[in-house]
Amino acid sequence: MRFEILEQGAFQSALVHFDHGERLISESGAMVRASGNVDIDVTTRAKKGGGMLSGVKRLLGGDSFFLSTYSTTDGGSGEVGIAPILPGEVMTLEVAGANHWKTTGGSFLAAGGDIELDMQFQGLGGFISGESLFFLEASGSGTILVGAFGALRELEVNGELTIDTGHLVAYEASLDYSVTKAGGSWMQSFLAGEGFVMKFSGQGRVIVQTHDASGFGKRLGPLLPPRG
Repeated sequence: MRFEILEQGAFQSALVHFDHGERLISESGAMVRASGNVDIDVTTRAKKGGGMLSGVKRLLGGDSFFLSTYSTTDGGSGEVGIAPILPGEVMTLEVAGANHWKTTGGSFLAAGGDIELDMQFQGLGGFISGESLFFLEASGSGTILVGAFGALRELEVNGELTIDTGHLVAYEASLDYSVTKAGGSWMQSFLAGEGFVMKFSGQGRVIVQTHDASGFGKRLGPLLPPRG
């Protein structure tokens, strides 16, 4: 299976090429197009386990209730176009062995290979910080595709690194984190407009987005006309 990143800049998408016998999984609604020999099925789970409960967890985590699965029907190869809802870049992340990735709500787009998807409870800290209660963890062997609002950046953590909650896209499961205030006091955090941050520790990689979708929504909302 091959993930081809299309376009440049803020409006990227991906074209996924796969052979007969391979299966692509995507967030429901992420498909742009598919070749005529591709069959599309809808499920609440990926691989083993989960069922309806997996769908509910994804919904609480900021993802869609359903997953779409794609496979070819004629013994040949096929292709599926995948794109995020918000304008921004997309990126592939490799999953292998003990190297698991966890993605935040709405960041996961697709997965190919022998990938297991499971929702991991991140504690009440996620709710307090304005983030979701669950992160999606990808394990096994294969490739996942994530999307962002704005540009994507990969950061190396070797010790400690502080990330604003609204800019986190994904992180390696080898890392630990705690949710805390941004400034030295709650008053400083409030005056700085930062609120909560995630303090990562250990060794691993973090993927961040340059723009904050929730912050953009709060700025844009008052400018929109009232609903009729």
